[in-house]
Amino acid sequence: MPLLKLLHFTALIAWCGTLLYLPALVAASCRGAESTERLGHPELNRTTFTLVATPAALIAIGSGTALFLRDGTFGVWLVAKLTAVAVMVICHALCGLLILQCERQPRPALTVACAALGGITFGMIAATLWLVLAKPF
Repeated sequence: MPLLKLLHFTALIAWCGTLLYLPALVAASCRGAESTERLGHPELNRTTFTLVATPAALIAIGSGTALFLRDGTFGVWLVAKLTAVAVMVICHALCGLLILQCERQPRPALTVACAALGGITFGMIAATLWLVLAKPF
């Protein structure tokens, strides 16, 4: 039980951190679209997404599912938390779409979408954290 919670918290920290970092990384990569100093950005974006964010998301969601199935905690609180997590999963997928857009057709206008995605992601992380801390026992 404690090791499963530790795995869940560690994966959540990695996933949430990369979800906050990726929009800024993509925006920086697209902002310099006209310059030749974009060395490494597209590869860094894709590598961070595929080798850090996605495995961390899968581990966080899998271990979280195992935790609430083991505890048998079902109710309105869980539905609200899972809704916030589902929006975070959508933000994760949108990060992947922004990475693909930046690779195919980099343009500075994508920085607005990156900023909006970062704000929504931050809001969902805060909502999830609040729901976890307000969990009824």
